[in-house]
Amino acid sequence: MRKLAKLSADLGSELMFSEKSSTDVSQTKKQTVDRMKEFDKEKGLHVTFAHTKRVDLKIVVTDISYQVETVTDPQTGKSVRASMADEGSEGFQLTWDAIVNLVKLHVSFAIPINRLSLLIGRPEFSSGKITRVLRYMATFLLPIYICLAEELADAQVLSGDDTGTKVLDLGDAQEGALAHQIEEELGWKWPKADGTGDKIGLNVSLLMGRSKEQDPRSLIRFFRTHQGSVGNLLTNLLERRTPKAGPVIFQGDLSATNLPSPQIMTMFDLSIAGCGAHARRPFWRLKDEDPNLCYFMLRGFLALSRIEKRIDLKGRTKKRVLFMRGRYGRMIWQTLYNRCVHATTGSSPGPYTLVKTTFNEVWPPGSELYRACKYVINHFEELTHYLRNPSLAYTNNGSERALRIEKCMLSGSKFRKTRDGRVVLDILRTISATCVAAGVGLKDYICWVGKHGRDLQNYPEKFTPYAYALHIEENKKA
Repeated sequence: MRKLAKLSADLGSELMFSEKSSTDVSQTKKQTVDRMKEFDKEKGLHVTFAHTKRVDLKIVVTDISYQVETVTDPQTGKSVRASMADEGSEGFQLTWDAIVNLVKLHVSFAIPINRLSLLIGRPEFSSGKITRVLRYMATFLLPIYICLAEELADAQVLSGDDTGTKVLDLGDAQEGALAHQIEEELGWKWPKADGTGDKIGLNVSLLMGRSKEQDPRSLIRFFRTHQGSVGNLLTNLLERRTPKAGPVIFQGDLSATNLPSPQIMTMFDLSIAGCGAHARRPFWRLKDEDPNLCYFMLRGFLALSRIEKRIDLKGRTKKRVLFMRGRYGRMIWQTLYNRCVHATTGSSPGPYTLVKTTFNEVWPPGSELYRACKYVINHFEELTHYLRNPSLAYTNNGSERALRIEKCMLSGSKFRKTRDGRVVLDILRTISATCVAAGVGLKDYICWVGKHGRDLQNYPEKFTPYAYALHIEENKKA
């Protein structure tokens, strides 16, 4: 049976940091003794060598001079100049390696542009020039960004979350600007649920899903900054979902703001899956208030996590996932449910309830532990949805961890200056993170896409990171 790639591995690792920017170079050197200084002679000495290792670190900027050939046919007058497309983009002095490393250092590793400019210390890498390069790449990759949104809309399983961010200038996007082009497709402001106006909180929303459910390389990580939540972004994407795409599952933290609109919920066969980590966290935070209850719950959540690790060790197949989760995971969840019922009502609804407690046997309504237990009780179906679906993860931690880079950037640079700057970051972050999921190098991908500029505008679906992964696979077979 075909193995299912582990979704928790796809979503749970901070994959944006997995592609390094450094280059490994090996050198061999010989360190010799000054014989005349130490022995006053050169000959008659016994010599041995010991092998040791040192690692050097440099930031190197290489000036490359090209001789670009032009060939002319005197008879026809036809003249052809050698292409520089393999080396870098037209209109810039930088190579593809340089451009991609700028994207990695700023977008993936959250180094502020001004700090990056000072770090490199060359006029070719001034703040203004770095900004122009990044904006150019975002504009060039815009069709793919929009295409990824459309492909994500048809995914069978979606997960997502959001986090707050800051932009210094939130003025209206100018006609034709990059931000304006995206806002026409994906919106910008969203109304409040109570109808009292538009939302004002600025968030970075992340939605993830596979365009081809059985192929983990097709995972899309889509970032969007807007005055709204991941539920609003999900609503926008589902509005363009094709009818033949079938049922869809969304996994999130079950907050009302993270769910699609009620109208969308009724239009599609949409089910909601919860996150085990969200159910667990309050028991860890409140463990000193009732150690008996909290450590019982924490041991249960730990056992659920170990089941997933055990599945990974044995090999994640559909049959094995359903068996392990159905045999062990469901029993543990029922135990946790029964314990929460006992903690809120004092009753013993099932055989797995641990009824012996030393204090605070029943927590009153309004207390934090009461709410934590009611969360498990009220959302039991959503929290256990993953038991029946091998494509779902036990937690939604992957979305949250992928958003950590935003907090790193806010700590380093405090804010973005303009809405257009946010859009540039969203596009490049989406492309970079999706390339990592597809298992393709960002530099190779950018170079490949750069050679097909005209086709890219008309057929962006042929130039996604996943399409490039398939292209590489076909070339290997050939």
